[in-house]
Amino acid sequence: MNTIFLSDDFLSSTIEKPACAGASTGKSTRRTQRVIFKIISLASFASNPLRPLRFSVVILFLIQMLAILSLNSCRHESPVDYVDPFICTQGDHGQWLPAALVPFGLVELSPDTWPGSLTADGDFAHGGYDWSDTHIRGFSHFHKGSSGGTTVRDRAGAISVLPFSAEKADTFFINPVVAADKDSERAEAGCYSVYLPEDKILAELTATLRTGFHRYTFSASGGNSLFIYEGNRGGSGALICTLVDENTLEGSLGNKHFVMEFSEPARNVKIWTGKEIEEGNTLNKPDNGGIIIEFGQLARKRLLVRTGVSLTSVESARSNLMAGSPDWNFNKVRKDASRKWNTLLSKISVEGASAEDKAIFYTALYHTCFLPVIQSDVDGVYTGLDKKQHLAEGYDHYAGYAFWDSFRTKYPLFSLWIPSVFNDISTSLRDLYEQADNWGTLPGSDHSPHGVSFVVRGREGYSTFGECRHEHMLMVVADAYFKGLMKVPVQELYPYMKREVLLQMPEKYDSIGYIPARPDQTGEYCWDNRTLAQVAGALGYEEDYEYLMKRSGYWRNTWDSTIRYFRARAADGTWLDFPEDPAMNREKYTYEGSKWHWRWNVIHDVPSMIDAFGGRDAFNRELEYFFDNDLYTAGNQIDLQAPFLFNMSGAPWLTQKWVRKILKEPIVQKYGTHGFFPEPIFDRVYKSSPDGYLREMDDDYGCMSGWYAMAAMGLYQMCTGFPVYQITAPIFDKVTISLDKEFYNGKKFTIRAENLSDENIYIQSATLNGKSFSKTELTHEEIVNGGELVFIMGSTPNKDWGLK
Repeated sequence: MNTIFLSDDFLSSTIEKPACAGASTGKSTRRTQRVIFKIISLASFASNPLRPLRFSVVILFLIQMLAILSLNSCRHESPVDYVDPFICTQGDHGQWLPAALVPFGLVELSPDTWPGSLTADGDFAHGGYDWSDTHIRGFSHFHKGSSGGTTVRDRAGAISVLPFSAEKADTFFINPVVAADKDSERAEAGCYSVYLPEDKILAELTATLRTGFHRYTFSASGGNSLFIYEGNRGGSGALICTLVDENTLEGSLGNKHFVMEFSEPARNVKIWTGKEIEEGNTLNKPDNGGIIIEFGQLARKRLLVRTGVSLTSVESARSNLMAGSPDWNFNKVRKDASRKWNTLLSKISVEGASAEDKAIFYTALYHTCFLPVIQSDVDGVYTGLDKKQHLAEGYDHYAGYAFWDSFRTKYPLFSLWIPSVFNDISTSLRDLYEQADNWGTLPGSDHSPHGVSFVVRGREGYSTFGECRHEHMLMVVADAYFKGLMKVPVQELYPYMKREVLLQMPEKYDSIGYIPARPDQTGEYCWDNRTLAQVAGALGYEEDYEYLMKRSGYWRNTWDSTIRYFRARAADGTWLDFPEDPAMNREKYTYEGSKWHWRWNVIHDVPSMIDAFGGRDAFNRELEYFFDNDLYTAGNQIDLQAPFLFNMSGAPWLTQKWVRKILKEPIVQKYGTHGFFPEPIFDRVYKSSPDGYLREMDDDYGCMSGWYAMAAMGLYQMCTGFPVYQITAPIFDKVTISLDKEFYNGKKFTIRAENLSDENIYIQSATLNGKSFSKTELTHEEIVNGGELVFIMGSTPNKDWGLK
């Protein structure tokens, strides 16, 4: 039995704390099972008269643990209690990490694990954490989880702290790794803890917006130390830092600056040069170097470490530290973090369904708030892409985007749920547009279709922390404009949005009306042109409106009507080769998907796409075949809209059927990201376990979480920039969105599904604000004005409902 549960140190710390008592392995029931097991074990232990532990202490502990269980069994669960940070942290199943953070916090304080997060071939632990690992190589402050488009340099965090007690050989610092007791590992929104058995250290983490707070409880006598290093070896750059006094370390890692304070004075400090240990208190860019801070005898003491960070300067990091953690009250910071999460998550309440459904739902909402992050300092100053310092007046400056994925789902969710955040993001995109130098790998790049990542860069290629791909950013800006969620006049942004359209699909292609050899990109960039055309029309720019509308129809030039698929064409108009089996996931001409996946690619003009198939009946036959034959890929973004297309083709009962199956039932999945799985997978797409998503399914900055949350509420915006939501029955009996009175007239919007069950999945009838309702869509205005949408559910499809 693990000694952590038998030592005096553990008993005392358990009675007082540990602070983080959240989910352990993705199953809340396991938490109760473990406590019961430990009570039984301790009872047996106490009954042995040879044990030195006093019987009365054990009995007191047992009584307290039973009381905790009793309270837990009868307490009312708040939304934050359903969050399980371990969901989607195992292997290549979502790429999240159990970081201690607050919503949109610059600090994501998290363990980086070993070996899975370093030794994989690119498909595991992109964010630095793999739940399957049993070793930890540090607790670091900066992370970028969930994205599949990352390299080795992104698989660990930056500015890492590793506590240790046992004496270490010099070779330890080459690959600093310590064992972790997985049974002790806990996480909740805003907090993480784990026991390190070899060194007998309990590690606990929490955070504020710009500070990380560590608490290390040492049980071993002798030297107790911290090894502080860059964390992200092999790609992050080198660490510069100095112990400026016995309680303070200051330094920088590239454009990441920090001030780290210790509650106990340092007794000694040494430098690891990357090859050997030397005396000194300053680390100055040695390869793979670090600083060793020794605190001496700390047995039965807690060492507190608080770290302020900034992307501006060390001085700003110090100001952020004083504002975020002005004292040494770890529990207060942890409770404040939990409170912030609960306040945010409580804006959407759900009733009915299972505890597991609620765990998946609230964890999905939670995951959408990891990125982007607030990069302005407490005084509003931030470093722009132009390498100059700017002041964000009246808003928080956000950065760290991946629009190619998340534009489809997350930002429509934000517009209903947290419009104040969306409002600040839209202003921040103004900053990004104005300060960017180029949008490709080289100045003047015309962004060859999927040949380079469309990532914004600043002066001399400078990039802020967390940036990924930016295709379709203008659609998010347009969506904010049409929903009234912009502080900045859209006229100021329009020239930048137009430049974005012309970079994505340059004017040189206008003469032929498509991008050669890329039917996928041609179709994608038609979305942007149609969206910007609506902005141009609203501003009275008639010439631009006509031009952009013409370009929005270029998809027709890649539609081969003889086979009814999108097909690649050469610049001279010749049709290029097409696979004998269009279900093949051959990425020639179509990115990350088969010709079937890209077949539904006209989200900005669905009626015209249906006509191209030959009408509703022909369209529905093909779309139903697509689902019935397991051709849909739930693990990628290409066809996320597909189950909602039935709403627009006169068969809404099939939307009701397939959305619910994808959300709640095992389905067959044949496709990974870049090809077929060796064997088809039969499993749920969304689960409440560490392997929360399908294999090879990245969340991609909250895109998939956003899809789940919206679909679980019964909503989906087909095309960002067009403020209309497709509707279906939620998986909950009742969903209530508390509307932000600063932005919207309504107080709340409620969706109820009466008689909902595993059998009753079809809408029989509906009312909106007490009046009969038979449409399959709602406008944004109808929702934010408040009201109630009520569905009456049944076990068989009502094929007449939703056709008006």
